[in-house]
Order: sequence, then C-alpha cells, then structure tokens
Amino acid sequence: MLPILFVVFLDLVGFGMVIPILPFYAEHLGIAPSIIIFLFGLYSLGQLVGAPLWGAASDRVGRRPILLATLAANAAANMLLAVASNGWELGLSRLVAGLAAGNISTAYAYVTDITDDLTRPRALGLLGAGFGFGFIVGPALGGLLAGTDAANLARVAHGAAIMSVMAFLATLFYLPESHGKETRRAHAHHVREPRWRLLQRPVLGQLLVATMIVIGAVSMLHSSYSIWGAAYLGFSPRTLGWIFGFIGILSVTIQGGGIGVLTRRFGAPHLTHAGVYMLAAALAATPLLRSAWLTLIPMGIYAVGAAIFMPSMSTMVAETAAPHERGAVLGAFQGMGSMGRVVGPLLASAAAAVAGLNAPFVVAAAVAIIGAILLHPKTRNTDNTDNTDNTDNG
Repeated sequence: MLPILFVVFLDLVGFGMVIPILPFYAEHLGIAPSIIIFLFGLYSLGQLVGAPLWGAASDRVGRRPILLATLAANAAANMLLAVASNGWELGLSRLVAGLAAGNISTAYAYVTDITDDLTRPRALGLLGAGFGFGFIVGPALGGLLAGTDAANLARVAHGAAIMSVMAFLATLFYLPESHGKETRRAHAHHVREPRWRLLQRPVLGQLLVATMIVIGAVSMLHSSYSIWGAAYLGFSPRTLGWIFGFIGILSVTIQGGGIGVLTRRFGAPHLTHAGVYMLAAALAATPLLRSAWLTLIPMGIYAVGAAIFMPSMSTMVAETAAPHERGAVLGAFQGMGSMGRVVGPLLASAAAAVAGLNAPFVVAAAVAIIGAILLHPKTRNTDNTDNTDNTDNG
C-alpha cells in the first residue's frame, strides 16, 4: 500500500496547489466570476473522459503503464498553466490536467487488486486519506507560494509540475504492477460489456447515478467557495489555502484512522447515506455564516461527510464488480463522479449569474438531498446481484 499512497499523495499535492490561486489568477486575466466557475468544470470534463478510458485500459495493459503516462501528462498540463496568458490557455491547461487526473480510477483499481473483501474498506479509506493528506499539503503550499499576489500563479504551477514529476519517478522506480499477465489474460477472454450497460445493472446503475448527483452538488461548493469567500469575506489565496488544509486534516483523520472501524460498525450503505446528509447540511449553512471563523463550521461538516461518503461509496461499487472488470467499473464510478463535476459547475455558474454567489450553495443542498433519497435503504435496490461473471452480457 505504501508506494501507491505515496504516488497518490504527490499527485494530489500538485492538484491541490493550484486550487487557492486559480480563481484569483483567472480574475486577474479579466475573466468574469461565472466563467471562472465554468473553468472548474473543464477540469472535470477531462476527468469524465479520462476516468473510464484509463480504468478500462489498465485492465488490458496493467495499472503501472497508465499511471506513468497520466502523471507525465499532468506535469505537461501544469507547465502549460505556468505560461497561460489568456482564458483559452488557462482552460486548455485545466482540460488536459483533468484528462490526466482520470488516473484516479486506476489508483482505486490498484488498491482493489492488492486487497480482499475484509481489508478493502480500510485500504480504500487509506487511499482516501492519501488524497486528503495531499489536499492538506497542496493548498497550503500553493497559498504560501502565491502569497497575496495572483500573478504568482506561474510559481505555483511550476511547483505543481515538479510534484507530478516526483510522482512519475516514484511510480517508475518503486511501484510494482498489481494487475499481472494472468489476470490481464483472463480479462482478455471476457467479452467486454459496453460501458453504458453498467447503468442497466440494478444495484450498480443506481449507485452510479447517485454518485453523479452527490458529487455534482459537492462540485458546486468547490467551484464557488473560493470566489464567494473572496467577494464576501475578503479571503486571499493564502487564507483559502489554510481553509482547504483544515478540510484535509479532518478528512485524513477520519479516512486514515476511523473509516475501517466505522464500516465494520455501521456498514458502508449507512455511512454513505449519513455522509450525504452531512454534505447537504454543510452546503445549506455555508452562505449563512459570514466570518472566516464561522465558515470553518460548515467546512468541517463538509470534510467529515465527504470523508465517510467517498470510501463507503467506492466500497459498495467495488463489491458489485467481478475481479476482471474492477478497473472498468471503478472507471465508470470515477467517470460518473466527473460527470457530476462537469454538470455541477455549469449549474453553479448559471445560478451565480442569475441570483448571485449565494445561490449555488442553496441549489447544491437541494441536489444533495435528491442523492440522499436515491441512496436511502428503502429506495435503493439492496440485492447485490451485480457481482457476477459477465461473460454472457456482451
């Protein structure tokens, strides 16, 4: 587990470094706030394409080659970001970075390869902790490098590119292949099910749709919070870096130390459902609390909700997949999450343009409640009938 956690950590540090400064730099280039929110959606559009593509490709050629290729592409995207001088170049850099970030599905598949049903919830929690720890260091480091000057984006982007290069080297020299030749040959003998057919599976389809809805709601917060905080609370990139670092600390604490115990005690379905309600509460409360200290309350609730939602949902999705198709199924899971991250910023951009910067949070809370209803045990099909050999389903 240690090598893949280290790679994920470095990858997320590079991603997180850009978050506090990007809205300020875009505004520095003369881009309207509603368009800045849209730029966050471009990154997710890349993930939407990349996640199922890389997940399925890793089933065929192995996890390691896909991780190497996407980490190299992410370094290139950050170098492009460093020299961006207009909205088109900024958007292109985010789109390419999103394509590369689709490798998250491969990282999840790697972890499912090296774990069994008993150890998988804790391992996925540790993977989430790796994401969270990277999310502590990344925004804080990006905020420190940027300071209070939005023009320092190039310095931050160069730092993010260095992190991607370090992750590439760690993968090259220290990460063994988890998806061996025998498993890949078994995958080759199975008729591949079209990805859209995954949505027709009773359990998996409902989980994937719920994933898209909930992550769409969360992405409305991600894409709006920095601009809202700057407009209403006077946040600087450095302040935002510390706030996102606070979120990461809470997430790591739960995912690294408590998710396995919580899963054994309550089960992944109940944790998933509880996490969504916490996310909805955080979204609804955010625009009501107008001080830097008070805003830490909904951000803390958000961090806890996200920390129990993501590993629990990924555990439920992984349990519906046969071993030979886990990369593809988890790629579809990440892809639906990315679709939510595409739709969410678009909806947030429209809400902000029509009703102001408070509106995205209100709309997002309502959307999250829809996801909670879909995941409710009385609504969700709880028969785990999807975890079958799909040889005859092609």
